[in-house]
Amino acid sequence: MGDRVVLGYWAIRGLAQPLRFYLEYLGLPYEEKRYYKPEEWFADVTSAPLNQHVLVNLPYIKDGDELVFESQALYVYLAYRANKPELLGQNPKEQVTLASVRGVLQDLFKSLIALFTIPEDQFEAKKDDFFNQEVLWIAEKLSKFLENQKWAVGDNLTYIDFQLFEAEEILRNYKPEVFTTLVGLQKHNENFANLPVIKAYQVSDKMIARPFYPPGMYRWG
Repeated sequence: MGDRVVLGYWAIRGLAQPLRFYLEYLGLPYEEKRYYKPEEWFADVTSAPLNQHVLVNLPYIKDGDELVFESQALYVYLAYRANKPELLGQNPKEQVTLASVRGVLQDLFKSLIALFTIPEDQFEAKKDDFFNQEVLWIAEKLSKFLENQKWAVGDNLTYIDFQLFEAEEILRNYKPEVFTTLVGLQKHNENFANLPVIKAYQVSDKMIARPFYPPGMYRWG
């Protein structure tokens, strides 16, 4: 293990933004390796030590000689690294609920990506129908689930709340008039944003406000 972990990812929010919030919350010393151009990533991924790993991908965590890939695995590694395994769920019920919410969230993120990658010449004509038919029902389901509890698994914060917050931020920025009707998501969003460490991070110079997605490849972000 190293003195500071390194989070490698593109210089956008994307898959890494919840991990940035997570690292801040965990209090682990860390630094970022932000890739601004594809050639920067290609130079690293074809060189040691990254080129020695079959599963190499973005985002990644480098911790001394240890390298971890795939975003879901990073949450598990970092929870143990920070001696906070409770963020993985404190009992079987929480762990099962976390996995269920993660599955719904993955569906939501996939639908949002499909929305924002509609061909440019079709986006204006199709975006509202696509959102209403393919995205909104998933958001409504999550919102209903969260209406009577503080966090995704109940009373205790877990790593899935960090991913949930990022989904909420996308919805809040893209469709603010719709987001205000999603009471459960809005309440969760406010609870998370008001965590002292998250509030401080969001006004720091480390925070990436935009883009959510790679410019030019997505219709919004």
